[in-house]
Amino acid sequence: MRFSAIHKVVSYLMCAAAFLALALSRELSIEIVVATAAFGAISYRIEPGRWDEVRQRWWTLAWNILTLIAFAYTVVRAIGGDVLGSGVRLICFLLVNKLNNRRASRDYQQAYVLSFLMLVAGAALSAELSYALCFLLYVVFTTWTLTLFHLRREMEDNYLLKHSDDASSERVEVERILNSRRIVGGSFLVGTGLVSLAIFLASAVAFFLIPRVGFGFFSAHGRKQQPMVGFNERVELGEYGLIKDNPQVVMRVEFPGGLPQDPLRFRGVAFDQYRGGQWTRTASLAKEPLISYGNLSFLNPGTKIVDRATRARLLAGTVEQRIYLDPLDTSILFGASMPVAFEISARGPGGASLELETKRASEVSVKVTRRALNGEMQTVDHKGALRYSAYSRVGPPDLSKIINQPEVEVPAELREYLALPRMPPRVVELARALVAGRKSRFTQALAVEQYLQTGLRYTLDLKRDERYVPIEDFLFVQKAGHCEYFASAMAVLLRMVGIPTRVVNGFLGGEWNEYGNYLAVRQGDAHAWVEVWLGAAGWVTFDPTPVGPSPMKTSAFTQRMRQLIDNMELAWFKYVIEYDLSKQVDLAQGARRAFGDGFSTTRLRGYVTRAFPYVAIVAMLIGTAIIIRRRGTGPSRRRPTDILLGRALDALERRGVHRGLGETSRELGQRAHALGDPGAVAFVELVERCYEIRYGGHDVPRADLDRLLGAVVRPLPPPAP
Repeated sequence: MRFSAIHKVVSYLMCAAAFLALALSRELSIEIVVATAAFGAISYRIEPGRWDEVRQRWWTLAWNILTLIAFAYTVVRAIGGDVLGSGVRLICFLLVNKLNNRRASRDYQQAYVLSFLMLVAGAALSAELSYALCFLLYVVFTTWTLTLFHLRREMEDNYLLKHSDDASSERVEVERILNSRRIVGGSFLVGTGLVSLAIFLASAVAFFLIPRVGFGFFSAHGRKQQPMVGFNERVELGEYGLIKDNPQVVMRVEFPGGLPQDPLRFRGVAFDQYRGGQWTRTASLAKEPLISYGNLSFLNPGTKIVDRATRARLLAGTVEQRIYLDPLDTSILFGASMPVAFEISARGPGGASLELETKRASEVSVKVTRRALNGEMQTVDHKGALRYSAYSRVGPPDLSKIINQPEVEVPAELREYLALPRMPPRVVELARALVAGRKSRFTQALAVEQYLQTGLRYTLDLKRDERYVPIEDFLFVQKAGHCEYFASAMAVLLRMVGIPTRVVNGFLGGEWNEYGNYLAVRQGDAHAWVEVWLGAAGWVTFDPTPVGPSPMKTSAFTQRMRQLIDNMELAWFKYVIEYDLSKQVDLAQGARRAFGDGFSTTRLRGYVTRAFPYVAIVAMLIGTAIIIRRRGTGPSRRRPTDILLGRALDALERRGVHRGLGETSRELGQRAHALGDPGAVAFVELVERCYEIRYGGHDVPRADLDRLLGAVVRPLPPPAP
């Protein structure tokens, strides 16, 4: 490939890597992404030497006007508060402008600066693993680009001015060198690429060794929040079915004490008020107090002071979960089953302080307090990425306390969990019929749960008859629905017979990741169930939803690759995004344990097992690169005739016969003969034989070609006079 073409390609690859890092942050609208990519791709074909329009005054005037409009729009948006977003959109426009108006080396240089600004903006807006890949590509492409750019500047500004006496021939020499295929080859790109990778690895080592002081900058500004259904102030029946097929991971959960056997329900929010097919949360609900002990916050511990002994007693028998929560549009903390306590660092991103609070019954959220620009302390809901621990009781309740428990009066603070609008008569009759003859609240709740599980069908294909209220339509007409309908029906039926209930929204189950040994919980795992108040036993979980259809089947290879990529994303978040001093100490201690105590066979086997997928991926990429290289069009993969002619041309150039711009091989042979070159006759005959092979399809013996090439490379001396 010609030198100028290689320089152009790597320049565009450099800009594309930076733009991809910015686009994958999902902060740009789809219109901006498509427009930038489209006009950037079009600019690749626009060459000032080929397009007369580019040299016209109206072309420059039009782009100048568009630039002024873009600046004015950016200023207006920045004044309105959208400083970062408007600045990023302006950078996209300026890059497209510069790529469509590149005439000299300085235009390329300005495009490089804009691409670097894009990369920096992507770092502020994205904390995904995709940014790491884009950054690595940018490092490699930048090494190539800046090296070739320096060579081009040297050739244009220095070499030709020193070696050309005829000013009129200077442009011709510039074009000849820029169109040369011998200045840069595959070995140059591979060598500089390896150097850039070595620099990248050295920088990564320095990143892990330099002492950290807290959360990274990405945690405060990165990763766009995922919109979630069912964790706001209200939820309407039918909404959960919209996200059942969403594979987006919302949190990853590690279990230091081992994964429990039963499927876990990660509790989020509870709703108490039902009106017209909607569940809402009453602001007047009693808040369960939070008692702190260090970074631990206990939910309703039954005491006002928690000491070390009380802490141990409260946490006895609980399951610890280390939860890595992705950015969501809710500040709710999730915990398995019935959370007992939450543990979170008091220090957040950018020096902010994190604090837990309960808004309503058993609902824990995070508040962030930071100093605003005016110097005042500001408190807002935290909706970014978060790492915390939850301690929960996940086992079944003590049946001895609830099976034969006598009826007790419902406390006044729980009356909100009995409120209902006027319901159709047959719904009331069904509720009374289901609990008839059952004395305890537990057996009554169990009867309603079993009726819904066995008498109705689970489906995501919802149908609605507007002549009936939603619960009546579900129980008597459609007789099918998803988890929201089952949970709502059970809550309504139990309230009709005087049993306090609340609908809980969260997540059920998840996918176990074998590579990282954690549970990946996705948006498609969203679920709704019921909590029933049973007196001395407190709130007990019931799930009336029957087993739903099995998720879409995927191949074993696809599932393993998805788990491997997800594990890499978790490692990126743990050891890069939130890499702080504590993580650095843990990493050092782990290295000391690994190398200081020696390797046992079991430990070595574990390391090999965990490292094998990564080694396999690297080997696959290297093998693919080798195959592409062998099948490519580089010098070592050219046709035999191209190799022969290339060696012959090199021999002529060594003897002072240089090929001119646009000069064919036949014309070069004739000129070499006129100059008296001793290998000119053999060169002309070699050219004709190569043309016969390439264009005529003739079969010329390889021995004849080698003989002619030898006569060109090592010509016989002229006969003695």
